[in-house]
Amino acid sequence: MKTNRNGQALVLSTAELDLLIEELPGGVHTVLASVCRRTGCRISEARQLKWENIFPGGITFPKSVCKNKLESRTIPIFSNLYDLLMEWKKEQELIKGEQLSPGAWVFVGRFGDKPITRQAHGKQLQKTIKRLGLLGVSSHSYRRSALTSASSKGLPLKAIQTLSGHKSLAVLSKYLEVSEQERMNVAQAFA
Repeated sequence: MKTNRNGQALVLSTAELDLLIEELPGGVHTVLASVCRRTGCRISEARQLKWENIFPGGITFPKSVCKNKLESRTIPIFSNLYDLLMEWKKEQELIKGEQLSPGAWVFVGRFGDKPITRQAHGKQLQKTIKRLGLLGVSSHSYRRSALTSASSKGLPLKAIQTLSGHKSLAVLSKYLEVSEQERMNVAQAFA
């Protein structure tokens, strides 16, 4: 469990993720958390997205925002996330009074010229998890929860790796939590 920035972030259930995102302050924090949850990306990758990176059916994380900046990756998304992002864009255009350019930040910081910081989202997240009594949760919980959920549905680790951006299955496996029921299923399958 993660405490004082040490350890691994807690993996949340679908219901816990729903509650957490619903309880975050509306707007930028809710949409940012939804992108992380639905794509399994890092908060630092999501916060640096530009509108040119989002298209019907996918989000491309350019290598300039990915960890180690080695290669970009495209994550398929479904209409519910795309629609949420387009609603967010319309809200931002109404506030700004003009159309946003493709090179504009999706998650603008408080001064309008840079993306939101990890710390700004982290501050709101910490207030929310404290209010909800969730111990060990951090912004990395979105990523660990997404990857663990895919793994527990029996999806191939190699397929998960292509979306997570991990360079090896060994590193990916450190992110995945194994439930007691999954352990029991494996023990039962022993010959």
